[in-house]
Amino acid sequence: MQIIAHRLQSASGAVICESEPYFIPQLFGQYDSLTIVGALGFSETIRALHAILDGDVTESNFICLDDKWDIEEQAMAALDKWNIGNIPLSAALNDLSGGEKTKVFLAGISLHAPKLILMDEPTNHLDLKAREKLYEYIRQFAGTLLVVSHDRTLLNLMSAIYEMSAEGIRFYPMNYDAYKSQKEAELHSKMELLGNRQKELKKALKEVQNAMERQQKHNVRGEKLNKKKGIARIAMGNQQDRAEKTTSKLNKVQQDKLQTIYSQIRDIKSSVINTDAMKIDFYSSDLYVGKKLIEARQINFAYKESSNLWQDNLDFTVYSGERIWLAGNNGSGKSTLLKLITSTLEPTEGTMYRTDNLQYVYLDQEYSLIRSSSTILEQVASFNSVMAEHELKICLNRFLFPQKVWDKKCAYLSGGERMRLVLCCLMVSQSTPDVIIADEPTNNIDIANIHILTDVLKDYEGTLIVVSHDMTFIEDLKISKKILL
Repeated sequence: MQIIAHRLQSASGAVICESEPYFIPQLFGQYDSLTIVGALGFSETIRALHAILDGDVTESNFICLDDKWDIEEQAMAALDKWNIGNIPLSAALNDLSGGEKTKVFLAGISLHAPKLILMDEPTNHLDLKAREKLYEYIRQFAGTLLVVSHDRTLLNLMSAIYEMSAEGIRFYPMNYDAYKSQKEAELHSKMELLGNRQKELKKALKEVQNAMERQQKHNVRGEKLNKKKGIARIAMGNQQDRAEKTTSKLNKVQQDKLQTIYSQIRDIKSSVINTDAMKIDFYSSDLYVGKKLIEARQINFAYKESSNLWQDNLDFTVYSGERIWLAGNNGSGKSTLLKLITSTLEPTEGTMYRTDNLQYVYLDQEYSLIRSSSTILEQVASFNSVMAEHELKICLNRFLFPQKVWDKKCAYLSGGERMRLVLCCLMVSQSTPDVIIADEPTNNIDIANIHILTDVLKDYEGTLIVVSHDMTFIEDLKISKKILL
């Protein structure tokens, strides 16, 4: 994406674009020193406009303005279209939330009117309302759109999928649901082929054994017959050499056949991720289903010198075994409420009841349970209390961490790798939490890892509290209650 946007130079080949692409980034660190108008690319235009209005009517200012006399009005209208028209153009991008930064770049589409738009995970920081607005814009957009995303609703609006892997790029002229069906069919075919190759291997091993046994019996019979006939020892030796060469030749043919089958099995296995191996064997919680775990009675919260977060005080109860979706737009106080639930904060109004010795695991989008300074092996070992070392290493392999990466620092792990490592830690701890709190856990992981996480959370029988704007993820978790802020 960076190469197509002309932000990185390719090591070989060339990128040919008939028009200048407009890029909406996933990460905004490089723009934090800019104002909104600077990020939109019109700071010099507006500077020239103000210079002319102040009496500096030099030719260079008119050239820079390029007849865009209403650029400020256009920019504010573009921001208003994405519901951030209350933010001045002079505001620093560093002071905005992730969702607001994304909306700034989305607003820039109207100003630049590009024929080609590049979007890198555009929905990561957007709430449901903003996502719906983006989906509708994409439905109406008549130009070319290239998107990197794990948002399955967004991917279903695409007309084609390009799948990148170590083998290269594959093209699928279809939306995500059709692509998923085809991938499942391909996986089914691979598993059938694997089963057939394993049967062939078993048959070939049996044939090798039978052939060796037949040859050994033939050699023994020949030796006994030669002794009876009184054949000279030197002649018997020559016959034995021929027999051994025949056996060796037979072994070579069979071994070549076995090696071919072994190689085919390895290739098939390497192309298939065994997600079933990554299931966590959660032990039953000591809490019975329906036990009251948390109760909020007329609670509210206000940060210093600020008004209450919620217009109306909150009342709700969390019972053991419930699967709860904590929903609300960005800025509605979801993260603050999770801090109240976990005792990180206490309400400034009302009371919050929590059952004694409540055990919970908090999965945020950064998977902060992981210590960046630790190696993969050290991280998992810190959660281990009963497993033998060889069992620990087997568990690491189950979660796709082979021996060659055990000494890798956790700071260098991707979002998906951090997620799998957290799940591995939960597995080795052999301690089932009463509550799992998942705060936007799918934001920084790819679709394959979303499926892994979804399967684990679906199998979990304890209390689940989820914050997410990913509706496919929410639907898959079979939510039983919704708390709307």
